[in-house]
Order: sequence, then C-alpha cells, then structure tokens
Amino acid sequence: MSAATFPLVFASDELRLLTGLVIGILFGFILERAGFGNARKLAGQFYLNDMTVFKVMFTAILVAMVGLFGLQAVGLADISSMWVNLNFIPAQAVGGFLLGVGFLMSGLCPGTSVVSMVSGRIDAWVTFGGIFVGIALFTLTVDWVPGLLALYQAGSGEVSLLPAVMGVPPLALVLALVLGATAAFMGAEKVEGIFQRRSSPVELTPRNRPGVKLVVGGSLSAVVVLALALTGPRPDLPPLQMASVAPLSLAQSLIEREPGILILDLRADPEAERGIPGAVPADVESALGLLSNTPTRTTVVVYDENGRITEAPAGWPRALDYRFVAGGLSGWRAEVLTPAEPSGASLAEREQVLRQNQISAFFSGAAVQTVSVTAPPPAMAAGSAKKKKSGGC
Repeated sequence: MSAATFPLVFASDELRLLTGLVIGILFGFILERAGFGNARKLAGQFYLNDMTVFKVMFTAILVAMVGLFGLQAVGLADISSMWVNLNFIPAQAVGGFLLGVGFLMSGLCPGTSVVSMVSGRIDAWVTFGGIFVGIALFTLTVDWVPGLLALYQAGSGEVSLLPAVMGVPPLALVLALVLGATAAFMGAEKVEGIFQRRSSPVELTPRNRPGVKLVVGGSLSAVVVLALALTGPRPDLPPLQMASVAPLSLAQSLIEREPGILILDLRADPEAERGIPGAVPADVESALGLLSNTPTRTTVVVYDENGRITEAPAGWPRALDYRFVAGGLSGWRAEVLTPAEPSGASLAEREQVLRQNQISAFFSGAAVQTVSVTAPPPAMAAGSAKKKKSGGC
C-alpha cells in the first residue's frame, strides 16, 4: 500500500460540491425524521425529560471517531491530510456558552433551525434571522468594544488532538470513550425515566432499549479492538515527485499576492544570502510540523541553493501541492534579480524583456532598465502609383 485510501480524491471541485449537496440533503432529511426540527424536542435536553439530542450526537461522534482512527491504524486513512479547526480556547469557550444560551432560549441550534425552517415553523425563521443579526452585530462592534478583538484572537491558533494532549495512544482513548459513552447512554435513559413521570414525552421519542445500547457499544468496542490487533508498522511511502515552477512565474504570483502559497527555504544556511521574499526557513523535520497545520490545497514551494531538491519527503502530508523552484536560489537570482538584455528585434521580445526588468526592479530595488522600441517603417501601399518619369509636358 503506497498511500492512504481516505480522504477520497474527487475528479473536480464541481463533483465535490455536488457530493456535499447530496449529503446535506440526506442529513437534513434524517434530522427531520428524528424530530430535530421540533424545538420542544431539542429543549427537552435541558429539562432532562428527552435525551435524544445527547444520544444521537454522541453516537455520531463515536461512530466517526472509531471509523477514522480505526482506518488510520490499518493504514487506510491519513488524519494529517484532513483539516482540523484551530484552537482559540477562550473565544471558543465564550462563544460556546452564548450558543448554549441561545439554544436554550429558542430550542434550536443553527443546523436544526434550517431543518425546522423547511418544515414551516415560524419560530425557526425567527431563530435563523437572529443568527444573522448576531453575526452582523459582532462584525460591526468587534473593533469598537474594548477587549472584544483580543478575546476573539485569544488562543494558540494551533491544531491539537486529544490523544497528543493527554499523551495516550489514540485507539486506547477511543476505546475508553466508547465504554464510557455506553454507560452514559444507559444512565441518560434512567434520567429520562425519572423526569418523564412529571411530563409526557415529546413526539418521536424512542422507547428505552438498554440492550440496544449494549449491542452498539459492544460492536464499536469490537471494531477498536480489531483495529488494535491489526495495527502494525506503517508501510514506507515513496517520496513525492514535485513539479517545477519557473522563478519568473513565482515572482509574478508574489507580486499579485496570490493566496494559498507557502514558500519553504530549505537551504543549509538560510542566513548566508538573502532568499526569496516571504520564505520560511526550515529543514525537513521542522517543515513537517509546519505542514501538519497547513490547510489542504495549499501550494508549497520549496527551494535550495541550486534546485537539487525535486522530491518531497515521504512523511510530508499528501494533501498539499508541492513545487520546487527551477534552479533554486541561483535560478531566482539569474531570472528575477538580474535585468535582462533584449535578444531579438521583435516587439513582443522587447516587451517581454521590459516586463522582466520591471519584475527585477520590484525585487532588487534597482531602477528599471528601459528598452527602446523603434517603430517599424510604414509599409508601402499595394496599389501605390509608380513614380512619374522626369521630363515631358
């Protein structure tokens, strides 16, 4: 096996969007059939007489977690290629609290409010409108209210997964969570039974079935144990062949400030000579930590002294687009920092030289070397009259 099977690679961005549309429709349909478009049912979570929200959402988390880490354990998935939200703990804690308050007041969260809107419930339309009003108020006041911007940006801004934070193997933590969730599900149904004596259950509330919870929990645990048994040394992956990028093309992208480009300076001594502007000095090991937190679909451009690095190490994340600068820093110095001389007499060649000199002046700070372009002589008209001979009448 030379690479991870998941995440899947789609043929085009249009197909990717179409897949999301189909999954979104199915997701909304299932939520509606489960009763999650009813605010009374969702609010029952806070009154402890209907724990369906807790059980459904926690079950979805467990299934996704077992599947993802199980596939990674047997070499069929690569978590490093997946986008994980960055950590801004203070802002996320305050935002989560405010979301919970709004959830309790309206009985709907952002996702279920859309489902409830499609069902024709007026309270869902009010909730959905309140979401946009809240976003607009925050956007307008974030720069005016003292401390609000600092709170919004507070946090490490890094990716951290729970197994790494706790220092435990991922599958061991997954197994512990599955076993704990099974006990929590059975306990939640005990709580439901107590509080449902005071009020009638909300519509679409399933009957308590402790045996089903044990079967589901046992099945998920069996999957984790099987993944642990199949876990072995991961196969060695081959290096990634990188495509080249011309120095002038990279310079043009930097001038136009194209997004989604990360430049890595892999020279042995980055301080020896000034490198490409905006490049991050790194070696293979430090670059791995940087690339692990880089969003997917980012173009990573690497260069060394003379362009000998043409392969990305096997351990680098595979969801990124890797390129190397043709000729390395020497090629950059020859094509971008050195003004060009006209090599031909055509107007197109002279305009190309002028553009290259403008790019060179932008990065080197030198004055632009203008290239004089002489206009071609006017062409003789095809039907022009012959010159009259001298003499005569």
